[in-house]
Amino acid sequence: MQTIGRTSVGTARKDDNRIDQAGGTIRCDKSRESYGANGCRNSFLKTPILPIAPQTIMRESYCGNSYNLITQENYEYLRDSYFRYAELMNVKAEHTPGRTIGEGIVNLYNEMNDLVNKSGMYLNLEDDNGCLYFNVWNTHTWGEYTLYYFPVKFVEELNPTLRRIVITFYHNFMKENGITTINDEADMDWAMDMLTEGCYEDEDAKERRAREKLVKSYKDGRAYKLLDRVWRKSYYKNLPKAIEEYECKNGFEQGLIELLRRGLEFIKTDKAIMYYGYDPFYDEEPDYLPMTLEQQIRVVYDSDDIMTEHLIDFYNSSRQESYDIIPASTFAVSPKTDKVFTLEDTYPERFFKWADDFIHYIR
Repeated sequence: MQTIGRTSVGTARKDDNRIDQAGGTIRCDKSRESYGANGCRNSFLKTPILPIAPQTIMRESYCGNSYNLITQENYEYLRDSYFRYAELMNVKAEHTPGRTIGEGIVNLYNEMNDLVNKSGMYLNLEDDNGCLYFNVWNTHTWGEYTLYYFPVKFVEELNPTLRRIVITFYHNFMKENGITTINDEADMDWAMDMLTEGCYEDEDAKERRAREKLVKSYKDGRAYKLLDRVWRKSYYKNLPKAIEEYECKNGFEQGLIELLRRGLEFIKTDKAIMYYGYDPFYDEEPDYLPMTLEQQIRVVYDSDDIMTEHLIDFYNSSRQESYDIIPASTFAVSPKTDKVFTLEDTYPERFFKWADDFIHYIR
């Protein structure tokens, strides 16, 4: 499969937070060459302009009511949360209240950000229906593959019993983790249009027929039907039992059954990989949408055919002005928090380690 680079949210825009802040800069920098007029008639033009913290930040609830986030209650909640978290980290907390509530909240964010950065974590200031809170976060480790496209074409070569076992596994695995197929997706329509309307000057009649056949397969033929089948079908109510009782015929089947057995961890669980699709740089009105986990982890027919290559091209094109969502864990801090946030949850790391082995094996 084609590999593309990733943009790690762990290194990009580290100091951003969810609530807009006034971030004025000092204009009088003596270390820089001045190209403006030196003889200012008004003395105030020579005075550094300090950042002004916002006094109101209005938000609208789902029911249409407006509320202001810059309140005394929010300031006190954040202040007490900061002192509590510093206590848990065995750090002496120092806080500058500020001349206004808005300035005090900005100071608290900066102080809390410095605190959590010492432990290798990152911080966002977020809003829960009018209540501001500190959200500590960090990303998990991505796996070997840039895009996790799970192919299903190989099941066509399996015997009927093992085929039903694998399809059931795929079905349960997808449902439990929020993974979908490429059927009827917007980028799939784009890929088929590219194959249908693309310019193939050196193509002979045989190659043209093969391309047209591939498009039909993905539109309503073999590829589409198999993808639809793994999405809808589950042949075994007790999948672990079916896996254990299956008698392998050769070495490939033994390796496949072992991988399915290992993969049961990601079916019989209260977690899902899409649960970790946190966007630390969320923008209410973004110029470009980020590349979601749903776009990066999905089920395809064949990971190596030209259709998948076009899907990857679409992904590359779409992400030029955007960034990838990488699985992350978050931790909301309150005045009653009883522990420091750590990445003790390793579900994404285990998921990708198994997915690396599985995709490599079936390809």
